[in-house]
Amino acid sequence: MTTLAEPAVLAAAKETLYPDLPDRSDQYVVTESQFTADSWGEWSVPEEVRERLRPFNSIRLSSGEPDLLGVGLPSGTVLDGDVSESPVVAVEAKGHRANGGAVDVARGIEQVHSRLSEVNLGYVAVPAESVTETSRSLARELNVGVVGVESADAASVLEPPRVTGAGEFSTGVEAIRFQARTHRLTDGSFPVNHPKNYLGYALALAADGDTEATYAEHVIRLVGDGRRGAVLLGLVDPRGVDRLTHLGREVVRFARSECGSVEAALARFDEWTGSQERFTELAPRWAQLARSVTMQYEPTTLVVDALENLHRDGVRPARLPAVAEAACEINRPLAVEVFFTERERDAVLRSDGTLDPTALDDPSVYKSGLHFQYKAQLYHVGLVTDRGTDDKAAALDDEWALEQPAGAYRTVRRS
Repeated sequence: MTTLAEPAVLAAAKETLYPDLPDRSDQYVVTESQFTADSWGEWSVPEEVRERLRPFNSIRLSSGEPDLLGVGLPSGTVLDGDVSESPVVAVEAKGHRANGGAVDVARGIEQVHSRLSEVNLGYVAVPAESVTETSRSLARELNVGVVGVESADAASVLEPPRVTGAGEFSTGVEAIRFQARTHRLTDGSFPVNHPKNYLGYALALAADGDTEATYAEHVIRLVGDGRRGAVLLGLVDPRGVDRLTHLGREVVRFARSECGSVEAALARFDEWTGSQERFTELAPRWAQLARSVTMQYEPTTLVVDALENLHRDGVRPARLPAVAEAACEINRPLAVEVFFTERERDAVLRSDGTLDPTALDDPSVYKSGLHFQYKAQLYHVGLVTDRGTDDKAAALDDEWALEQPAGAYRTVRRS
């Protein structure tokens, strides 16, 4: 019987390194898609273990596929931990084999070491009894952390690693860093569906007086929702005390140019409260600004590029499954984070990281925020032709088409 197979070892290591994931907005972890398999050798992977390993994604580095990739400082001792605010962490797991063979700790250490030019921290996770003084010495020499797993539910860091610099991060790593940076793109990422509500938070932050009271009076009462959208769109830097980013300051500059003052702009926003009219018709110049801001959000660029590719191939309008598949062809790791719920990714991703096309016609795999609030935002700023729907079943056939070529929209840049 396999005592501690790799999936169980990896689950214990994940919970040891990142014990507070549900409560931390500055950390994000994905497990490589090979662990979506329901068996590991002759061992049937319990659903409880798969649940602990979720969410899955397919991350390819030049050195291979790490078993787990995280963003954020892990728990326990980390040498030079203050060098990087949000280090990228790779973990490799080695477990017991069904034939009783020895755990190849040295091989795991070497695999982790090969990742260190592309990440900031690396750990090997192995059954604790397989860790020898020789393997610990090798790990220290190669700057690899060691997690010793005592049982399926208990592990500890036996050797701490040191934070290292990395070159340019790969596309896959950047997708995971994006998730951590934006505090996760979940179903509720854009909890309100009108772009004025996010622009309005930047204005409220710039206005004299209390930001929350100003926002609630002139924009909407859901202050937390407006703030979250402003953070996601890069208008507000939430680290420490909220402050405007370069993009947020551009919104304030436009407001003063258009209305004379921030307060006058907020009064205009107050007049728009409750309006169902498309923003491009209600306030064309503000909608153009909102479109430029929205185009700086990485998922928007991905969706627009996917639609442009589909339209070029004669698919106009496109169904949601076609958009998801086209987006995965451009940037699969980011598309997986944008389109699919964390719970359903093992249905969408095969163990080799490729998409299972049959799963794309299941409406439950998609994030409702994508085809409802987010699509409504794209509609209001004039990027897509239709508003979107909150009906899961109807979302599959809801039409996705660009209003016009998007090249002209890329006008405001982050700094």
